[in-house]
Amino acid sequence: MPDESLRGNLRVFLAGALEATTSYACWAITHLARSTEDQQKLYEAVKDIHEYTPENLKQAKYLGYVLDETLRLTPSLYFLPRQGTADVWVQTTDSRRMFIPKGVHLLLDVWHANRHEDHWGVAKTGHPALCFAPQRWAEMDAREDVPKDLMHFGFGFGARICPGQHLGQLESALVVGALVKLFSFTAPTSDYQTKAGVSTKPLDGTTVELTRRPTGTQN
Repeated sequence: MPDESLRGNLRVFLAGALEATTSYACWAITHLARSTEDQQKLYEAVKDIHEYTPENLKQAKYLGYVLDETLRLTPSLYFLPRQGTADVWVQTTDSRRMFIPKGVHLLLDVWHANRHEDHWGVAKTGHPALCFAPQRWAEMDAREDVPKDLMHFGFGFGARICPGQHLGQLESALVVGALVKLFSFTAPTSDYQTKAGVSTKPLDGTTVELTRRPTGTQN
């Protein structure tokens, strides 16, 4: 592989390891700070965790729901850049076709795809697409009619899926779980604004008011 290609891939890995994971955790805290009910549910799920191993974190199912909903509603990357390596026809489920020539640059719009009402709204998940609702994942888990292809692509998909997906999820789960276990927190405003650079982030830098949980409620 040429040096320039190696440098390009290293830049992508560094951005994913630092920017995307930081964004992931910040967005989860931003949403929880504006939903005391979800924050309390998450506290109940993590309060008895004393070792943050992958196995223990996996048992805290509501933590997984919070992180899935965070990545769906506010993905770390606004879009995913790709370049066609061969001429290809793409066909949609309603039989429309589009030709993508070799060499064309593509931008996969993660942000808006993950918020599309047709795919993530009330009809499909029971909750509005623009609403932060971790319970939609619990409800979909309990259903047998949810298609396997109903998923967001915050980490990409297929052969080009993010190689650091599981590490990023583990790091974010550790940070968010530990924070909720030690503190309750609220946001100074009811809404949030977004800024987009290398990754998406809350415009206010995840400003919250922290309150230490009473001694004896956490370890």
